[in-house]
Amino acid sequence: MRDRANGRFFRRRGFTLIELLVVIAIIAILIGLLLPAVQKVRAAAARMSCSNNLKQLGLACHNYEGTNQHLPPGFLGAMPSDTPYGTGTAPDQIGYNCQLVGPLVHLLPYVEQDNLFRLLMSGVPADYLSPTMRYSDFSNYASFWNNRTAKIKTFLCPSDSGQESNWDALLNSYQSGGGSFTIDIISYGDTAFGKTNYMAVGGRGGVPGDTYLGVFYNRSQERLSVIPDGTSNTFLFGEYSSKGPPTGGWQPVTPSWMGSGYMPLAWGSTPPPSGPDPNWYMLSSHHTGIMNVLLADGSVRSIQYPGTSGASYSTYIFMGGTSDGRIFDPSSL
Repeated sequence: MRDRANGRFFRRRGFTLIELLVVIAIIAILIGLLLPAVQKVRAAAARMSCSNNLKQLGLACHNYEGTNQHLPPGFLGAMPSDTPYGTGTAPDQIGYNCQLVGPLVHLLPYVEQDNLFRLLMSGVPADYLSPTMRYSDFSNYASFWNNRTAKIKTFLCPSDSGQESNWDALLNSYQSGGGSFTIDIISYGDTAFGKTNYMAVGGRGGVPGDTYLGVFYNRSQERLSVIPDGTSNTFLFGEYSSKGPPTGGWQPVTPSWMGSGYMPLAWGSTPPPSGPDPNWYMLSSHHTGIMNVLLADGSVRSIQYPGTSGASYSTYIFMGGTSDGRIFDPSSL
């Protein structure tokens, strides 16, 4: 190429192959250093968003109680008059003769979902959500059934990318004849429900009469102001990550916001495995090493997994109960 100013020619020099390879290697190293940092930032943002969701649920519970003089019922399942309630009767054994509605439906007006709540209630009796009334399950009412797929951001943890479930999962807890606690799962077949990652805590077993009964249980009407152990020592909600499918061709277990009730803590909690998760009966999260819990005073704590036995497990059970007389700092978990 000729330099017109002085009439001389010069040749433009490009990168050699070795120089180009060095540049590519440096860029790859920088990307390798940057990606973990970006992932950590995203994980931290997801935890903060999840914590904020739980705080919103805490505010909703407090506002609901202020309006109704009690917290929402943990589940609208079998009536206490059903026999033999509490000793082996599950919803499927009483012909689903109950609403099968969980507490998140009651909280919709308090998490800026007034329009959805009005849609649901437009086709059912005015007292359909009363804990003292029995009606048939929500699948018999078009206003509920037609809105079952609604996705509610406040009910979803951004760390959980699990799909919507065909299971209307973790509905109710009851005590079998042998004294063990049992959770019901009800499937509506090939029907996707809007999911939730937050479950009300039912204490150890979620069965009235249990020493470590929680705030939420079947047709409960508890008040925050009379929790004997104190609101700062009692779990209100916990995280639940999408599960499975474990074995036997099960579909993924993901609670629906419409029908899921309260979660017993009797089986403790361990970190979810990277593959199929059989521990559908445990609270858990997709946050690394921890899960978020909402306390009855409205605060949110990140706790480590308590395991299935030992001191941390015992603290976990005590924090789920409302009147066991055990006072523990949740930061010990």
